[in-house]
Amino acid sequence: MTQKKKFEARYAKLASGMRQEAGAGFRDRAKGSLWGLVVGDCLGSPVQFTGKESHPWITEMVKCPVFGLPPGYWTDDGSMAMCLMDSFVRKGKYDLKDIGRTFVRWHQDGYLSSVDGRSFDIGTTTWNSCQNIAFRESFINGSEESQGNGSIMRFSPSWFIAQKEKDPTKVMHEISDLTHCSKKVRETIDKLAKIFNDHMAGKRTSEVSTYKTREEVNNSGWAVSTLEAALWAFNTTNNFHDALVSAVNFGGDADTIGAVCGQIAGSYYGHSAIPRKWIEAVKDWQKVDALIEKFLNITL
Repeated sequence: MTQKKKFEARYAKLASGMRQEAGAGFRDRAKGSLWGLVVGDCLGSPVQFTGKESHPWITEMVKCPVFGLPPGYWTDDGSMAMCLMDSFVRKGKYDLKDIGRTFVRWHQDGYLSSVDGRSFDIGTTTWNSCQNIAFRESFINGSEESQGNGSIMRFSPSWFIAQKEKDPTKVMHEISDLTHCSKKVRETIDKLAKIFNDHMAGKRTSEVSTYKTREEVNNSGWAVSTLEAALWAFNTTNNFHDALVSAVNFGGDADTIGAVCGQIAGSYYGHSAIPRKWIEAVKDWQKVDALIEKFLNITL
């Protein structure tokens, strides 16, 4: 039996079984949402742009032929999330303009990229937005047609930053609008925020994917379909490992489906549920962990 078949047989049993309940504490769930993002990005990037059934079944960190990188190198998802954390750590507060300028620093100089001195895997909308921030001082970018997943891939730090403000929803929308100013994307942000509200309160979300079967799942870069794909992977598994494996093996925009599922699963199961071998396979994982710890020390 192939790895894929074994995995499918495993999560098919969920219909008649009990789901694993979260046993993690608040900080562990918070850290899980952040590390889940990075791990999901790294795990999924090697099969990015592939069809659902046209790639080797991914269960471990492997080389990324798409960008010619070793295992464990994060893409734009991880970089932009780290930019959010870095801005809050440096400023000690929410500063939308500084977040935007930190995005530009990543875009232009590769700041917090996994590849020293160079950013890569940048979507057109994000690329244009960084140009607008750099040269026009525009901190609202995109249009209603800008419905890509570029702001949900980096969502987790935004949620923690927003909880420190009087109007969390407004803050999450502002951070999203830096690159994807779209009502549809804001609606998607709101749904993801509701999932986080449930999970960070220690309750498994009642939100379910609109997809009924794996075959229905759309693996495109549309924000709506990315969240629904990630939620399907979470809904149909009972632990962090299986949720991530299910998510990244959709192919397509696999790194972001993985990053979003990692945030959802990590915020429920916690950092302690993430396979240690995956974390330690991430490039400079100790530096990443130090940034996450500093960020949590300020925001929690």
